[in-house]
Amino acid sequence: MQPTQRPWNGPSVGPGPALPPTTRPNYGQGRPVYPGRPGAQPSGSHLPDWMAQHRNEPVTQQERQLRQEPGFNRLNPAEQQKAVQQLHQIDQMPQAQRDRRLARAEAIERLSPAERMQVNQSARQMNSLPADRQTMVRRAFRALRGVPPDQRQTILNSARYGSTFSPEERGILSNLLRVEPYEAPH
Repeated sequence: MQPTQRPWNGPSVGPGPALPPTTRPNYGQGRPVYPGRPGAQPSGSHLPDWMAQHRNEPVTQQERQLRQEPGFNRLNPAEQQKAVQQLHQIDQMPQAQRDRRLARAEAIERLSPAERMQVNQSARQMNSLPADRQTMVRRAFRALRGVPPDQRQTILNSARYGSTFSPEERGILSNLLRVEPYEAPH
């Protein structure tokens, strides 16, 4: 039996509450899909494309469109409600935050199930750190968002980070940063 699929990856992964493990969307086979997904059925897509296509519609119209997506009615009622709540939550975000959320969802979607599990496990590990260590790791996470993705691992492996963070903490940062979009310094 396959686990229930979500229409998108939901809350951002990163420092904060851990997400339940999910499986990769199986487009075109009765799963929730969004118009415009390359390589999928004509009606299939992923959240960023779907949101872009419906961006100029009021959120009530977006919700109506979401409820009409193939596979939405196959979700259990709790998952349907969660998807609708996430749609409203995204609608309330400032544009920059919404863009980051959608970019993160797209990055998570590209992960294999094993990689996604590692990211989710790292989010849970972050929350289990002592409060003072959580604070330090979260600060490092925010700072490393401003580092181009291809340079992040070099910094994590540097002597400075090696003396400041445990291997477990650097692993948490590494996994969480895999799906974190680059944020140019202000």
